[in-house]
Amino acid sequence: MPAIRLMHFADVHFGVENYGRFDPATGLNSRLVDFREALNAAIDTALAADIELALFAGDAYKTRDPNQTQQREFAQSLSRLTARGVPVVMLAGNHDIPNTKGRANTIEIFGALAGERLRIFDTPDVAVVETAKGNKVQIAAMPYLIKSLVLARDEYKDKGVQETTQLVVDKYVAGIAHLASQCDPGLPTVLMGHFSVANAKLSANQVGYLVNEPEVPLSALARPPFDYVALGHIHRWQDLNRGQQPPVVYCGSVERIDFGERNEEKGFCLLDLQKGNTAVRHVPIPTRPFVEVDVDATGAGDQPTEKILAAIAAQPIKGAVVKLSYKIKSEQEPALRLADVRAALSAAFLIVALHKDTVRDTDAVRSRVLTESLDPLQALATYCDTRDTLRPRKAELLAHAEPLLRELEAEEAVQ
Repeated sequence: MPAIRLMHFADVHFGVENYGRFDPATGLNSRLVDFREALNAAIDTALAADIELALFAGDAYKTRDPNQTQQREFAQSLSRLTARGVPVVMLAGNHDIPNTKGRANTIEIFGALAGERLRIFDTPDVAVVETAKGNKVQIAAMPYLIKSLVLARDEYKDKGVQETTQLVVDKYVAGIAHLASQCDPGLPTVLMGHFSVANAKLSANQVGYLVNEPEVPLSALARPPFDYVALGHIHRWQDLNRGQQPPVVYCGSVERIDFGERNEEKGFCLLDLQKGNTAVRHVPIPTRPFVEVDVDATGAGDQPTEKILAAIAAQPIKGAVVKLSYKIKSEQEPALRLADVRAALSAAFLIVALHKDTVRDTDAVRSRVLTESLDPLQALATYCDTRDTLRPRKAELLAHAEPLLRELEAEEAVQ
């Protein structure tokens, strides 16, 4: 059977407004525009690659209560797929599921509106989906499990953090094993999941809040009858079973959340699905650059501005969100031309910080050189070495100071 080409994307997070501003052309927050354009770029690239099916592995929005504008923009993006006859399978992630039972999740409305073109999984299930070309793909779906809902029974209320975390892991493992047992082993099969897998590499911005997260062992996923494991939740793309079958893949997020993700390649995955022989590649897409410029100008003498301008020129700041941090000495401050620095940053999309770290010579002298172990001449010589304006006159000053000090010592001896 020929391979079936699929798109795998996740963690769209419409509603992130970090470092955004009002966009007069659209009336939207500029970050919503960034996320929308990134998603549409991924969809356009996937359509050009002749995909038959799109798999969305969770987290459509930043919050569980998106506003109507965010819902509209996400729906319009998905319609680019369905209008071309490409079905979409959607899995509920942790940002899609309400904390309270009975409330609708953020993605189930799409299934009601789009019918067979959109299949929603918000509970563990197995289903066969027909692709745009009439091929059949078996989907085993394991959405995110909200710990507070999973462990709501009284028998769990006195359990510690580690115990409850392990109980959720056990439920994932048992649930996935049950899904596997329900699959037709003859059909090409994708396991879709939104959770953490042991030893996956987090994005920097996720390290702080994905604590005590249940981590599913790789062995629970890399098993028959799965021919591909499409994961969401972690924003850094990676194949946890690289070089082996099945690929176990986090496709990563489509846009950067903050500076913690500034060096990460964002995009989606294209896969050619076959029984026992699935190939996958990550496809980068254009995204908003985040650039940090960090420069130490303390050694630049009376030209700290030139050192800072050179550091800015060496970075791709055009259209970027930029953070500049620079270090100068207090005596260099009069020579710093801040207007020139701002002009050099004018090509940036947004300047979020100009952070100045001033090294004060008096502090340095007190902490490093003016100790009681130094005689006055040594102290003066060392102090001259710390001041750019005094360093050239060091010999002259010492020559004048020495007879004065000798005279003072003579007077003290007489007393």
